[in-house]
Amino acid sequence: MPNGADLQFYILHGKEERYLEYKRSMIWTRNNTTKVKIAKAMMAMANLRNGGVIVVGMQETNRGIWVPELMTPQQVSSFTQDDVAHWVNDYATPAVQFSIRAFALNSNEFIVIQVQEFDTSPVICRKQKISGGENLEAGVIYYRSNRKIESAPISSDEDLRELIGLAVDRGISRHVSRLHRLGLIPVETTNQRDIQQYETERAGL
Repeated sequence: MPNGADLQFYILHGKEERYLEYKRSMIWTRNNTTKVKIAKAMMAMANLRNGGVIVVGMQETNRGIWVPELMTPQQVSSFTQDDVAHWVNDYATPAVQFSIRAFALNSNEFIVIQVQEFDTSPVICRKQKISGGENLEAGVIYYRSNRKIESAPISSDEDLRELIGLAVDRGISRHVSRLHRLGLIPVETTNQRDIQQYETERAGL
């Protein structure tokens, strides 16, 4: 989970980014339309390298400019790890990995959802959900493109290549870790690698 300085940055930044999305204050159990939006954003961020962050308790004043709004204690307490995980992961496969934290800043409280990048394979929406004009589509991979800051079905060759590259990197990392555990390749420390690189470069002088 990000530290306090990171959380403060996410709140005060005031502009949505590929890795950062804002939502209005709400009671989790009462607003299915916003739950669909949050679930879609969480699936999309899980498919990004390093994941992303959703801050609940913000309002858009001018187009693209977000500022804090008051969250009531009832709204804050409605966001529990179990409730959000149960709802979101009913539509996601594999399950989205995330953590939730209430964070106080300048007498306001916010809900911060930290989404982790997928572990083994990209997250896919497993079934449909329609609420208030918002839609989760079965079989769709949601993504947040560099071209437009939104959580939407992956559609461009560039985005698809980026996602495939991340999946390959994750697979290689798991394979190397497995070989380390089996003792088939040595575990080198950073200092050992630095020394070896230094000696190689010095030999070439």
